[in-house]
Amino acid sequence: MIKLSRKYKSNIIIISVFCLIFIIGALSVEDYGVSSDENDQRHSGFIELNHIGKKILPVITERLTEGKNYANFDDKNYTEKYSGQIFNTTTGFLEIILKIDNDYERFLLRHYIYFFTFFLSLVAFFKLCSLRFQDWKLSLLGVIFLFLSPRIFANSFVDPKDIPFMSLLIFSVFFGLKFFENLNIKNGIIFAFFNGLVISGVRIYGLISPLIIFASIILYLIISKKLQFNRIISIFISLIFTALFSILFKPYLWEAPLVNFINVIKYLGEFGEIWQVPNLFFGEIILAENVPWYYSLYWILITTPIFYVFLFLIGFFGYLKNFYINFKVKFYEKEFYYDSIFLALIFVPLIGTMLLKSASFNSWRHLFFIYPYIIIFCVYALNFLSEYLLENKNLLKIVNLLIILSIFNLIFWNIKNHPHQYAYFNFLAGKNVDKKFDIDYWGLSYKESLNYILEIDDREKIYIKTNSISKMILLIKSLENEKADRIVFNFKDKNPDYIITNYYLDKKYKSFNNDFLNRNYVIFKEIIIDGNTINTVFKKKISNF
Repeated sequence: MIKLSRKYKSNIIIISVFCLIFIIGALSVEDYGVSSDENDQRHSGFIELNHIGKKILPVITERLTEGKNYANFDDKNYTEKYSGQIFNTTTGFLEIILKIDNDYERFLLRHYIYFFTFFLSLVAFFKLCSLRFQDWKLSLLGVIFLFLSPRIFANSFVDPKDIPFMSLLIFSVFFGLKFFENLNIKNGIIFAFFNGLVISGVRIYGLISPLIIFASIILYLIISKKLQFNRIISIFISLIFTALFSILFKPYLWEAPLVNFINVIKYLGEFGEIWQVPNLFFGEIILAENVPWYYSLYWILITTPIFYVFLFLIGFFGYLKNFYINFKVKFYEKEFYYDSIFLALIFVPLIGTMLLKSASFNSWRHLFFIYPYIIIFCVYALNFLSEYLLENKNLLKIVNLLIILSIFNLIFWNIKNHPHQYAYFNFLAGKNVDKKFDIDYWGLSYKESLNYILEIDDREKIYIKTNSISKMILLIKSLENEKADRIVFNFKDKNPDYIITNYYLDKKYKSFNNDFLNRNYVIFKEIIIDGNTINTVFKKKISNF
């Protein structure tokens, strides 16, 4: 009988887990609808493609865009040029190459790309955890924690900005620490490449990775007295290439890079004034610029699995304890700098949104990029507890059992509520969550309800209206063409056969009041998650046909 080495066994387990994650994701892609942001993001991608094409391949671009009308890239009202469009331009380019000509397949392609990017970032996250903890079991557990996070999982298929940004930032941080580990020019250029990709390809907030990591490297070299000429050169080259890649990946910076970069920063400061987005927060509708300082922090607390919250607090306590006990020694250890970088990636953006009163809306999705580092401190907690409870094996077994049970509970919740994991709240949110907070702000629940209507009702044309801010013209893009063609939504001369609502901001944007619904309609279908109604279909009463 052949005995397998420990390394071989561990590799089999690691590969098996990642294969399972990939299969689950690939099989889940078609279950999710098109989010409300995706259509605008698609258009932005083509505006940018058109701009790039006119500069590089003007003749071909003119032929491909004949009869099409795109907004002028240089128009001052086109503000998406300040954001990164690497995913939108890439998916747009693939759409052209693959000759995809219907909305359902266009957005399905995007969903596959979003998830595949997230999957690759999980691999990078495993590498990042391995670099820090030198333990494949803890690292794999970190990946499982991140993958099973309900809101992250659901958004990994449909979020055109926040999850892609989170994913690319993981790559930037991983290669940043690889550069920290071995300060050579090769590592510096790879780090710079991902810096440029995340800064200019998605969001300017990506600056946080190089700023914190370069500062940490320099501080470490000064304190440890290792600031040698060749290392200074490597850092300098990495900085230069970070700037070059940042310019390369953002066409807006191709002309007058410094001036336009300052314009991007200015736009960031005016973001709250430009995007006057309303939020439902504790039952009141509040504009994004007026949310309380604790808005994002509270959302993180109520939408993160509760045992993650406890583990993070233990991990944070363990970090402070180790720092206090070994204060002088810690500044000579790279692991301390790694942990401090992770901590800074959490608290600098979080505190920044509080102090600057940055516009916040749609829960805390704009801060999703800090979540992987919260998970790292959960893993830190497990490592800390395994050392702290080394002599109390029975208590350690109880802790491990609780972790296993919590993971299985989370798996069960995800399966039970698929594909509505975006509606996850823990018990800290209290009761009547659907009356207090925005839940389905993307409009993802409509796909299930529309499919249900089309399956039950066999009429060739069905008249449907929404009763929230969500627009039917966007919602039907979640459906195959033959299904979407059966839905009529642009009419005024009759009462609709069905009225659907996801309750998103319906206090302000409701078209049909409750009295009208009660008199003329009956509840046909409801989607309820943990007692919270996130979508309702009202059907016209038979007497009104």
